[in-house]
Amino acid sequence: MGYDHRCHAGNAGDLYKHLVLAEVADHLFEAGIRVYVESHAGYPEYALSSGGEWEGGIGRLWPYREDLEGYAYIQILGNLNPKGPERYPGSASIVIELAKRRGLDIRAELWDKSSEVEEGWRSLEIGWSVPGLHFHLGDGFSGAGRLTDELDEPALLLVDSPYIAEGDAALVEELISRSAAAGWVALSWQMLGLETSPNPACDHREFVLCFEEAGLVCGPWEGAAMTLAWEEDGFPGRKVDDLIEKLEGMEKDLPRVGARMSESF
Repeated sequence: MGYDHRCHAGNAGDLYKHLVLAEVADHLFEAGIRVYVESHAGYPEYALSSGGEWEGGIGRLWPYREDLEGYAYIQILGNLNPKGPERYPGSASIVIELAKRRGLDIRAELWDKSSEVEEGWRSLEIGWSVPGLHFHLGDGFSGAGRLTDELDEPALLLVDSPYIAEGDAALVEELISRSAAAGWVALSWQMLGLETSPNPACDHREFVLCFEEAGLVCGPWEGAAMTLAWEEDGFPGRKVDDLIEKLEGMEKDLPRVGARMSESF
């Protein structure tokens, strides 16, 4: 797809995306969802090397991670890196690990246009030790869109478009709207200022992180946003309100950690 995430892994945008994703996925697993869909999957794992963007993201947060130890994302990173930040899991790996922690057998449908990404999943045991994992080499917008018509149960969808092609923003909105109409819950991530926020034709709520307030740095970017979308009529009995309350708490917790960081500089 003309985009390589390896140099961005673990940066401030990733940190926020994965904090939110992990909380949403864990909440929905508890609510009974057993399908995860990702439109732009990326590699299962990344190596963190000196000088990478991660130093302004997870690198800055790492000494203060105990302040956020109640979040699943922080727990997963801590278990993966007992000696300090060296490895960084991709979105799907985080979700798969959450399912394993709960003893759940989930179905994971992942799309990416990169054959190198496909090989990355084949080369790691995690990719093929999950019986329900299916990697699709191709366009995630159309692939995940077709699945909204074919799947007969609710799912969690992550739309993680790099926004490098004209029209990507419209495709994001369309896919979110289709997924909500199918009874899914969708998450969409983007950097602030890159595009206007998605405004899908369904119930949705945007959660924003200002990097400076959280003590993080990510080049010219001021922050990142996650859009949570669902359709009330198509998603009965789910505790969306509880989930929103949890994410609102995260919006407050990160600046509190940022304040502690600023005292140390």
